Amino acid sequence: MNQIPEALDRVGRIVGDARTNTREFRVILDDTSYLAVDDLVVVISDIPGLNDPLTTYGVVTESESTYEGVTYETDVRRIADSGVLPAELIRTATVAITRMIPEIWTAPLAGQVVHRATGVQRDLALYVDDMGRKMPVGLAPDGSPIFLDLDFFDGTKGGHMSISGVSGVATKTTYAFFFIRMLTGARHLRENVDKYDVVGDSLHNTRVLVFNVKGQDLLWLDTDNADFTDVDEAGWTTLGITPTPFQLVTRDASISDLKPGIPTVSFWSPPQDGTPEDLALPQADRMGVSPFYWTPREFINSGLLSYVFTDASDSRNQLQFLLERIQSQLQRWAVDLVEGNGAVVLRHPNEHEFIEGKRVAVAPRSGEITINSLDSLKDGIRYFIDPDEIEPHPDWVGSIERGTILAFIRRLEAASRTNRLGQLVRAGSKMSVDRDLATVTVVDIHSLHELAQRFVVGALLKETFEEKEETGLRTPLSVVVLDEMNKYAPIQGESPIKDMLIDIAQRGRSLGVLLIGAQQSASRVAPDVLENASIRVTGRLDSAESERSQYGWMLPSTRARAKLLKPGTMVLGQPAVPLPVVLKFPRTPWATRGEERLAPSSEELFSGLDSSLSEDIE
Repeated sequence: MNQIPEALDRVGRIVGDARTNTREFRVILDDTSYLAVDDLVVVISDIPGLNDPLTTYGVVTESESTYEGVTYETDVRRIADSGVLPAELIRTATVAITRMIPEIWTAPLAGQVVHRATGVQRDLALYVDDMGRKMPVGLAPDGSPIFLDLDFFDGTKGGHMSISGVSGVATKTTYAFFFIRMLTGARHLRENVDKYDVVGDSLHNTRVLVFNVKGQDLLWLDTDNADFTDVDEAGWTTLGITPTPFQLVTRDASISDLKPGIPTVSFWSPPQDGTPEDLALPQADRMGVSPFYWTPREFINSGLLSYVFTDASDSRNQLQFLLERIQSQLQRWAVDLVEGNGAVVLRHPNEHEFIEGKRVAVAPRSGEITINSLDSLKDGIRYFIDPDEIEPHPDWVGSIERGTILAFIRRLEAASRTNRLGQLVRAGSKMSVDRDLATVTVVDIHSLHELAQRFVVGALLKETFEEKEETGLRTPLSVVVLDEMNKYAPIQGESPIKDMLIDIAQRGRSLGVLLIGAQQSASRVAPDVLENASIRVTGRLDSAESERSQYGWMLPSTRARAKLLKPGTMVLGQPAVPLPVVLKFPRTPWATRGEERLAPSSEELFSGLDSSLSEDIE
């Protein structure tokens, strides 16, 4: 008979008053033992007819206690208080079966001894031995690592991650960055293949694009967390990571100053309103943030006009036909100015000059339309599609009715205002977001109008996806972290951004474009996006939301528990493990909001000042 190693603790036996099956069984606990929800157990049964013992693994889904021998509810007083009635206190646990070795699905035998699964037996219960490339993504209740099969995230067998939960307490964004830190900042070794690094050089060269949509919380990733404790540090050490904030990188930073093994981060923010072209200050309230915008030439070449029209209603009328026609004509007519600042002039294609197949930059003629901002682009388009005293240019409008033309102009007029998209398209030095500058690129859009937020998200997603399509290479990977997924890919309606996200969800993993989407309600996200996520993570759920079909991958007991989860506790679902696993992750060493920043010393406060100024202060 197969013997359980003595190092494993016996906790009880399988009960005999109820039938066991291949889904679950109940355990009556020994007087000196206990089982808590999420604990793992192992049972060995000698099944008649099988040559080898059957090893059954399971996870505790419920714990119960009762008096055996009680007839009425009031009997408990006579038993517990005075001991008048004879009864025995029994404790039981319900176990959901996760695995059987060998894979012969037959019920474990009643009366068999149940042990707590630890060490190698615990890894077998969680299929760790079957994971091609395991990476720690959290801690179990006993403090041991919980692993993820990386093949199901990086596109090898599957891709994408979906994180759901109530805003503020589900720690969705915090877990996303914890996962990114594990992915980009450590070498996780596979012991049985000569210490082979399961992450690999391709993942160490991964580029992560993050959109900051709530306050300036993500602009402190390079700042120490004042609430970080020794207990948190021990958790990171268990996971194989030296806990440090990300390293800040700017356009002017020297690479030689960076420390090896620590992922880098760059911050980007829209320019302030009213700043001149040569001094585009960012809107963020901290140092080290670079401004970003698109020049008219970049706007036209990339076909970004479609992302100005991102409302779902815009796709249900003739606006899209007119939009496509105008984008085509802009690319035909636009010629660079000799100043070389990204401004263009609209000139008939028959008058363009070429040298070796390239358009020659020109100086504007008198009366020609010069485009150096979104507002002037609006005026230029209007000149061709709705002039004051002449007929519209047929190349620009075709046979489209004037009502559609006026609707287009109204939308473009509203979008070009300074408090919407106006400051994002301007002539000047190249200030587009450089995603190759750092490991993690954080683009701050929280202060923008909703229309401008959609434009920035759509434009950068388009740039990322098309770049991978051109190279045709899956590695290095491009990871996109997008909060409020239900806003950009809602279950109803159509928009260019939704189409792009669906395309990434369906084809992205083969191209190396991976999506980490976060939302309060998975039920409000387009099914084409949600269903393509191989990895599901959930924090605390709203009671009504937890009953939705989108959480069918969770056990009923796990759904009930998800309503009570504390910040820092998540439920993980992955194809490599058939049942959801509850895990915790340690507090991050970087600040997740401004209030968590570690206050700098007085020396650091004055480190950037001129010495004469510090003397004046004294």
